[in-house]
Amino acid sequence: MQNGDIGDSQITASSSFDKQSVGPQNARLHSELASGAWCPKPQINSKSYEFLQVTFNDTFLITSVETQGRYGNGTGREFVSHYMIDYLRAGSQWIRYKNRTGHVLMNGNFDTTTPVIRVLDPPIVASRIRIVPASKSTRTVCMRAEVHGCKHDGVIYYSTVPDGSRLDTLDFKDNLFEDSQMYTESGIKRGLGLLTDGFVAQTSPFEKNHVNDSWIGWNRDTTDGHINILFEFEEVHNFTDVVLATFGNRIDQIDVIFSQDGKTFPLFSQISSSERQSVNNTSRRYDFRVPLHNRAGRKVRISIKFSSDWMFLTEVHFTSAANLTLMSEKIPTTQSAATQQLLVVCGIVFLTVFACVAYCISVCLKRRQKNKSVDSNVKKDLIITHMGNKPTCHVFPSNNKLSNGHYEVANDIVYARSQKSTLLSVSSKSSSSCRQIPPTWHDFNFPPPPEGREEHTYSQPVSPENSSNGSYRSVRKIPALKKYPTSALLIGKAIGEGKFTIIKECIIFGGLKCAHKSTKEKDCVHGTRAMGDEIACLLKCGRHQRIAEMYGVDESYNLLMEHVEYGCIRNFWLASAAPLDTEFLVRICKDVYLAMAFLESKRIVHGHFTPNNILLDSDFHAKICSPRGPSHHAQLRYSAPESIVNNEFTHKSDAWAVASTVYEMAYQCRQRPYEELTNEQIVDNACALLDHQPEAIVPMMPTVFSYEILQLLTRCFRVSQTDRPTFERLLKPFQD
Repeated sequence: MQNGDIGDSQITASSSFDKQSVGPQNARLHSELASGAWCPKPQINSKSYEFLQVTFNDTFLITSVETQGRYGNGTGREFVSHYMIDYLRAGSQWIRYKNRTGHVLMNGNFDTTTPVIRVLDPPIVASRIRIVPASKSTRTVCMRAEVHGCKHDGVIYYSTVPDGSRLDTLDFKDNLFEDSQMYTESGIKRGLGLLTDGFVAQTSPFEKNHVNDSWIGWNRDTTDGHINILFEFEEVHNFTDVVLATFGNRIDQIDVIFSQDGKTFPLFSQISSSERQSVNNTSRRYDFRVPLHNRAGRKVRISIKFSSDWMFLTEVHFTSAANLTLMSEKIPTTQSAATQQLLVVCGIVFLTVFACVAYCISVCLKRRQKNKSVDSNVKKDLIITHMGNKPTCHVFPSNNKLSNGHYEVANDIVYARSQKSTLLSVSSKSSSSCRQIPPTWHDFNFPPPPEGREEHTYSQPVSPENSSNGSYRSVRKIPALKKYPTSALLIGKAIGEGKFTIIKECIIFGGLKCAHKSTKEKDCVHGTRAMGDEIACLLKCGRHQRIAEMYGVDESYNLLMEHVEYGCIRNFWLASAAPLDTEFLVRICKDVYLAMAFLESKRIVHGHFTPNNILLDSDFHAKICSPRGPSHHAQLRYSAPESIVNNEFTHKSDAWAVASTVYEMAYQCRQRPYEELTNEQIVDNACALLDHQPEAIVPMMPTVFSYEILQLLTRCFRVSQTDRPTFERLLKPFQD
């Protein structure tokens, strides 16, 4: 899990307190992803069944499990002190793990940082595994985990007939056999146990003061000297030999027979072997090897005959390899016919795809040639000049041909050369190329770009019909995402940060001050996704006086945002020595609802509104920032109940979040919503609200507003989304 071999989609859980911050994808050992661990939604007690599940792409032999608590950069206090393990593999149900001593409860962690590894004896053969936290008392738990092991190609089930003998005080049954609840067609229990646990006993099974946990024994009187053991594999194998680790006098005869389909055991596949008569008839520990001559099978049945009083086995080991070709003595002809038919179909599909790709390439080449001819015409008729030191661009038609002595081409745009200064304010003796020179602080002596200047991209000029004078129709303007080279940015100190992002002062070459927003970590998936969604929302909504403007992005697609003078409204309020009056609060609310009504008209869900999303400009007006849509969770204290419980984000849930923010501002940002509740209690309260339980509570808005405003704000806290007002309706009394 730690090295990334197991993907996020393979790590799941029964529940999560918050899927993004403490979901199962954050449960990797020694990692500090998001809030630092997986935390189940409910608290754990003796009756709980919460689990972290890992699904493998194949069957694995799991030799140990390692766990760790939630450190969370020093904020975590939760860990799992005890846990159980459930697992399954092909054809089985969930099996509860027990170790060699019969215990099912594993000791876990004692703090949030120290990893604790528990060796599994016997190891587990599974394709899925669940770690199930356990606690006698009710408590909150979080955990990180790692699974150690390797791919398993051996036995996945075996069954014995009979299952071992018990005489008086002698118990030689398979006490390690797992409780798989799987049975053969004849009702014999299937599973794994002592014969495949990897431990080969060396001492006598009759050793005094020794509890048997290593041997399966059969008595001749109860078994008539006959034993049958059926071994099952996940796929067909070619077997080289089988070694039986045994204890006793001698084995009279062993018959080994194979089945490829798991149902029929043809006699021609049988191999028989017997042990030579030995002069020494004393019981001893020895290995009995049977060559299998590369026989193929998915199931192997071993029949043993013995004449001594007891017959013991501690381990059975097969040497084999997966049958990749499935070419054995008996393969149905229908299989080869089906294979040929599959190859024909694959060939037809390949040829069809190849023809489509060739056609697409030819079309693209034709369009590229056409675009080149159009670009040459554009260069003849579009001239961009720079007047003085201002980088203002004027676009106008021209019928004059450009001479290389007066113009230079850079990035497919024709720039008029100035004898006094160029775009980068270099002397006329500089190179004729238009490369950008990395700026220094001394270069920032240019006036900022004019207010309200818009960046546009221009569609290809289209010649009007029946026209021969070379003029063009009006050019359609399409909003574009402006991209600034890193060399044109001077980034300063940090002025704010979010959960995954950090905001720094920045100056764009030309003197424009802005805010540079980037992820805290280079490969932070959550931060990158959040900024991508924010870019999409801001491009969709366009410009609005009450929404912080996006200037563009840098080469790494970090955001370049409008620098708002006084920053976050919460910090401004807390820094104020004297309480701010109600008139100021009403003006801020009006600005916020004006922006939110605009987003509502554009059908853009903000998704995570808190006081941190309200910025105060130099005129003491509010601008909202960071709309990201419905894919990002707000803080619990500001979220609507349907957002907390059902992960549902709409304009109506935005109405609840903004009302919660207004509630905090009404208390001068010194009292948060649900101040008296913990995060766990807030989740429980959200569930109670959706269940219409009478003990559920909502924030009570203080009476600092007019009656009409107060009634509308109160309606924002109604459980039914249809009962909450729209932002257009909320804005009306503030405008009046």
